[in-house]
Amino acid sequence: MASILVVDDEKSIRSAQAIGLRRAGFEVDTAATGEEAVAMVRDGTYDLVLSDVRLQGMDGMEVLRAVRSASPATQVVLMTGFGTIEDAVSAMQLGAHSYVRKPSEAADVEQIVRQCLADAVTAAEAPRAAAPTSRRDSFAGIIGESRPMRELLELVTKVADTDSTVLITGETGTGKELVGRAIHNASRRVDRVFSAVNSAAFPETLLESELFGHRRGAFTGASNNKKGLFEHAHHGTVFLDEVAEMPLSMQAKLLRFLQTGEIRPVGGEATRLVDVRLVTATNKDLEEEVARGNFREDLYYRLAVIPVHVAPLRQRIDDVPLLARHFLASFARKIGKDVKGVADDAMQALCAYDWPGNVRELENSIERAVALCRADRVLRTDLPTRILERRVELPATGIQSLRTLERTHIIDTLEKVGWNRKRAAELLNISTTTLWRRLK
Repeated sequence: MASILVVDDEKSIRSAQAIGLRRAGFEVDTAATGEEAVAMVRDGTYDLVLSDVRLQGMDGMEVLRAVRSASPATQVVLMTGFGTIEDAVSAMQLGAHSYVRKPSEAADVEQIVRQCLADAVTAAEAPRAAAPTSRRDSFAGIIGESRPMRELLELVTKVADTDSTVLITGETGTGKELVGRAIHNASRRVDRVFSAVNSAAFPETLLESELFGHRRGAFTGASNNKKGLFEHAHHGTVFLDEVAEMPLSMQAKLLRFLQTGEIRPVGGEATRLVDVRLVTATNKDLEEEVARGNFREDLYYRLAVIPVHVAPLRQRIDDVPLLARHFLASFARKIGKDVKGVADDAMQALCAYDWPGNVRELENSIERAVALCRADRVLRTDLPTRILERRVELPATGIQSLRTLERTHIIDTLEKVGWNRKRAAELLNISTTTLWRRLK
């Protein structure tokens, strides 16, 4: 019997949802606030959380993030009476299974819940049915054939065979957690737990509890003993994101753990040895943070035993077409649209953009384009205006590679002549065949 947590700040709606789902044969608990719901997810085991988006305090989107972080196996369905396409896209991007408009009939909600739970079972069985057959399969989801990506995957392959701590650096949206998962999946710990936590998502006391666990009565709201991520991931891997945001007092506790391998739950006296491989990530320059006194130097050297840098998308523009096609196929299948590709001029616009939000921004842009697309391929008019107006900017040195200069010049020339390739070739003093090759 599946267990479900219903979250809504309106008692009548909360009760009605619970009654309907209990009649359908589910075990149901309820929560009136997002904070209460997240605490219950951490303390108990729920197969699915059905949450309203508009909540007092922590809203439904924040609940979604917290649930996906605390219990990745728990499915989330969001409900709202004020939904927009942008909200739905954001929810699906954050890991929600479905986004349902209110009001909905009890039968419709039951059907969505059953489908969600069935999909979760299918997803859980898929890895067992098709186990990775090669080291390369461990990198599924990392798309790219540019030199920076080839060098990154080569480094990840070498790193995976060690137990050394890894510090992954890179701008927001470059896919640092994906690289962390790849390291775990290519390691001897692949059959063990991979747990991810965002250091910036919790206040200091809760972060300590999240990592090391707590004993009943350790603080207000600690009604039960709770295992921390380090104990939960014994013999596995813990991915600690935004490590630069960790308070100094917590940095000291993390350093002690790395030195001794011991954990002590909040409010507890006994310690326990755990075997965990730690992979951390940040979008900040930790050496600068050390110089400013915001980060412990001794902890920095402990974390950066093996540094791994993920290049921003503007430095690997060659990967944009591959990523765009990958995301398009995924979202077209999810939405149920017969969108076969990206028009040439739309792809040129994607390759000319500097992608300040990196791969995450590209993914969101393609999802939006597929949602709005009315043809069998994504057109320039389906792309956000910012992509059509913004160009790749010069790096801090003011110097661009010849390849980037050539790409920019060709695209600018084509746009000036309305994408008339013959006229553009004449202005560029090259043959139309050469221009075609450059575009390809």
